[in-house]
Amino acid sequence: MSRTIDSTGAQVTEHRLGTLRVATHRGSAPYVLGSPEPGDGAASALVGVGTQRQGEALLSQSGARLPCAPGEVFVVDLSRPWQLHQSGPFRLHLCLVPRAVTGLPAEDLDLLWGVHGRAGEQGVARLLVPLLAAVAEGGPAYPRHIAHGVAGSVVNLLGTLATERRTAAPAPEADAVTVRPAEQGERAAMARRVRHFVNENLADRRLSPEYIAARHRVSVRYLHKVFTGEGTTLSRWIRRRRLEECRRELARPDAAGPASSSAAVARRWGFVNTAHFRRCFRDAYGVSPSEWHRVRAGTGTAPAD
Repeated sequence: MSRTIDSTGAQVTEHRLGTLRVATHRGSAPYVLGSPEPGDGAASALVGVGTQRQGEALLSQSGARLPCAPGEVFVVDLSRPWQLHQSGPFRLHLCLVPRAVTGLPAEDLDLLWGVHGRAGEQGVARLLVPLLAAVAEGGPAYPRHIAHGVAGSVVNLLGTLATERRTAAPAPEADAVTVRPAEQGERAAMARRVRHFVNENLADRRLSPEYIAARHRVSVRYLHKVFTGEGTTLSRWIRRRRLEECRRELARPDAAGPASSSAAVARRWGFVNTAHFRRCFRDAYGVSPSEWHRVRAGTGTAPAD
């Protein structure tokens, strides 16, 4: 169900799509969309992701002023003041996504704030633009079960955009100063091989720095040096990847019926201790595995923890 609101300088059409709130704003300048004052508790629990379909705007948040044009994606932190200033006739789509539904830790969300997908750039932002348009323009017609799946696609791409931004981030400068260029290249190549190996073997409970070092015929000490340059430790990265796969599986509406549980999902992705998995999941995403399944999959029930 959608509704249309006549606002000062704009017409706003709103509807819900699964766990998302979707709005289309159209009108002419001067028009400012945003929250000039700190938002309330409800707004603080949301992430805004949108795109200009017509007209150019200027996004302001935390002292940054970023131009935003059609074909780009802007992501805003609704817990802090923000404004999107329109410079002429405009049409834009904005999705409000609950933070809990994104399943992203604070450090990943920090990578998202701003504008992505500028002209000439390739990447996930280019996939988000047509999806946001489809969600805004066709969303009210989707049956409930389809709506949840489409909303899930938006959230999944938002998470993939965070991953893209994280992997594109440069290694700490201190490491570059102390390591010869040739050695940097060797470490980067090893890091790529190790990441591929880990991703192919996440379900293997033997996966550990010692096991990986033995398989790659290097010392554990060298392996730790490689991942120091990556800005994390190998053990933490393995745990993070396992949690990401568990989170992805638990997000599916059919992932946890009566015959399954979050513990079974954890075991499939290499977690030996269920209690440890639950603690890690809550620490990473702020909700328990069962709570995540309930809010993300849009079901009224949750798998047993």
